[in-house]
Formats: sequence, C-alpha cells, structure tokens
Amino acid sequence: MVYTMKIKSVARGSIGDEIGLRPGDNLLEINGHPIRDVIDYRFYENDEFLQLLVQRDGEIITYAVEKDPYDSTGLEFSELKFKACGNKCVFCFTDQNPKGMRKSLYFKDEDYRLSFLYGNYTTLTNVKQSDLDRIVEQRLSPFYVSVHATDWEIRKFLLGIKRNDFLLDKLQFLTEHGIEIHAQIVLCPGINDGEIFGRTIADLKRFYPGIRSTAVVPLGLTAHRQGLTPLTPVTGAYARPLVFNIYELQQQFLEELGTRFLFVSDEFLVRAGVPIPEAGAYEDYPQLEDGVGVLRSMIENVRALARKLPKSLRKARQVTIVSGELAHPFVEEEVVKRLNRIQHLTAELLPVKNKFYGETVTVMGLLTGRDIFTALQKQGGGGEILLSEKLLNHDGVFLDDWKPKMIEKRLNRKIYFVDDYFRNLPEILRKLDS
Repeated sequence: MVYTMKIKSVARGSIGDEIGLRPGDNLLEINGHPIRDVIDYRFYENDEFLQLLVQRDGEIITYAVEKDPYDSTGLEFSELKFKACGNKCVFCFTDQNPKGMRKSLYFKDEDYRLSFLYGNYTTLTNVKQSDLDRIVEQRLSPFYVSVHATDWEIRKFLLGIKRNDFLLDKLQFLTEHGIEIHAQIVLCPGINDGEIFGRTIADLKRFYPGIRSTAVVPLGLTAHRQGLTPLTPVTGAYARPLVFNIYELQQQFLEELGTRFLFVSDEFLVRAGVPIPEAGAYEDYPQLEDGVGVLRSMIENVRALARKLPKSLRKARQVTIVSGELAHPFVEEEVVKRLNRIQHLTAELLPVKNKFYGETVTVMGLLTGRDIFTALQKQGGGGEILLSEKLLNHDGVFLDDWKPKMIEKRLNRKIYFVDDYFRNLPEILRKLDS
C-alpha cells in the first residue's frame, strides 16, 4: 500500500525549506519507511542521515539530507484522519448529544495514535498485533487505556462488542515491552462495581509498574438518553462508600507497591461530600486530564500565585467568574474571596446550571454558550466576565456553536479566558487595570 502525507507548510529557514520542499508536495518515505501519519514522520526524521522520497506533480523526487540528530525538517501536514470507533458503549457520551449540533460532535474516535498524541483514552478493541508492534517500536508511551472491566462478559456488555478483544494479552504485551500505561475505569452502578471492580483492580495491579496508575470516574448521563440502555446515575449515597473503599485500597497499595496506584476523580469526591485530599495524595498527578486532582491543583496554583496579585487597582472594577456547579464552592473559597481582598475590585461567582445536557451534568467544560449567556443575562450587572478556556473548541466556539463575541455583543461586556488553574489571573488583572 502506498501512503502519502501532503505537506501543508514548510517552516521558513528549516531544513525542508533549504532543500526545496513545498506545500502541496507528498512525503512518501523516509529512509525506506512509508510515512503513514505524523507519528511516523516524527519518529523517522530523527536520524542523522535522511533520504526523503517526495511526490510532486506526479514525479518522484529523492532528497538526501545530513543533519544533527533530532533536528526537525520543519514540515507540517494536513490534519490526521482519525479512525472511527466500532464499539457501542452503553455509557457513551457522544450518543447522548442532542440533535442539531455540528457534525464533528457525533463522530466517535477510537484511534490508538490519539492516546499518544493527546492523552485520549482508547479501549484497544480495534488494535491489531501490527499496531501493538508499532507502539513498541516507536515508543508511543505513555499510553492511556479505557478498561472499565476485565471480566469478559461485563466488558462485552459495557463496550457493546461481540468478540473477545483479548485486552489482558494486549496489556501484557505492551507492558512487557516497556510501554507505560495509565488505565481508566468508568464506573457504572450495578454493572462494573462490587466484585467486578475488585477483580478489575487486581488484574490491573499485577501489571505494575507497566500500568502506572488507574483512574476511577463516574459515568456521565445527560437528559438525552431516549432509546439508550437504562443506566443508574451516581448519587452521593453511592459515591461516599466507594470513595472510602478506594482510600483503603490506596493504603494497601502504598504498603505493597510504594504508590497509591488507584485514584478517584474529583467528581466522585464532590458527590460523596468528602474533603479534597492534600496534594501529596495525588503523587505526580498522573490522571490530571481525567479529572483526578484538578480541584487540588487549582487550589494549590491559586494559593501560589496569591503573592503576584495586586493589593489594589487604580480604579473600581467588577468581574464575574462563571463556573460549573461541580467546582463552584472551591472557586468561591479560593478565587473569589481572594479577589475581593483587592482594593477597588469586586468579584462575583456565577455557577451555571447545564440546561443543554441536563442539570445532572455539572462539570465546567460541558457548558454551552447559550446557557452561559442566559445565566449572565438573568444575573444582570456589569463588568468583565471570566470564563474557562476549555469551554471553546479549536475553532473558538462553544459546544452549541455560540461564539464569545455573541455574548460580549449582547451583554456589552468583555470576556477574558482563564485556564483551569487560574495561572493567567495576574495578567488579566493587569489588563483590567491598564
């Protein structure tokens, strides 16, 4: 099979620019290796001597390059085409999107390359031996795997698959060959908890240190589940004993492995009504992108940057910080109260209910532009608005295709975007005071 990677751009002054590569050229091979995607390109371009096979206007051209190891040739390529998911997970969030959203939000990817590139979780159900060999050869590590259950019958039900995907064999192959794995369990009450959960954890633990950590997160249920498998939501009464069970397991693993190994998501902690653990309980935050330790990390970051905040502004200013319902008590305590100690600054918190997906969805990142606008409009008042940058996709729009400019124009208020940990808060205050 002949692979082609179309060059989108060539960095000015780069090796690719110097040898005459152009946007529109197709990169076919490096040192005889077919280039299937950007991972191949990054891996094979690291040699000191390169022979590039390039197609231009139907003609094949060979370029010879001598360079320092790991120097880039400066090529950018068209977007990676993702592999679609063949699973039919009973808890799949994509299946719970309402109608009328942009097409991309209904696409379900199941592509092991995204695990390495972006930290996306993959179930490994569609991974062949040739894929496993490539992961090992190119050291695509760390790797993120959605396990959910190791019991075959339960895993089959949860993922909606019919054939055995030999998950444990794949995990063994990868860990034996030095690939670091972080696992995830989406816990569904009455399905993969109890004895099934205990067996899953025991199965994963035996791969340590190849499997470095396991995150436990609750299933997310929206108001748009018509025709889908009935599932039981996570309640506080369910979450509390689960959290303490995980704490007990953490202590066992600390004594046995020297690590907690098992980590519970912030959402479980908040639903359980238990305090957020201290920073040491998250070790090196191995599951931060899965919502494990985000609140503690935010708290620690805000406390650390407190000395960078001004004691006073030159003129009276007002800000409204928009929050999801999950995090709002922590944002109130750590951010809003701290800002209100600054002379001439008034800060107010606005927790927004998720009308779009349903009020059971409480995380910030799933709020829509319309829900935010409606809440701000109802609140009234003025001043600048602070929103999480994670509310926007790469095109700069909210989940419902609203744009920040639409909110600014309708409310006549300026929006500033902060990261999850408010690290750019001092910079925003300087802008407000300029």
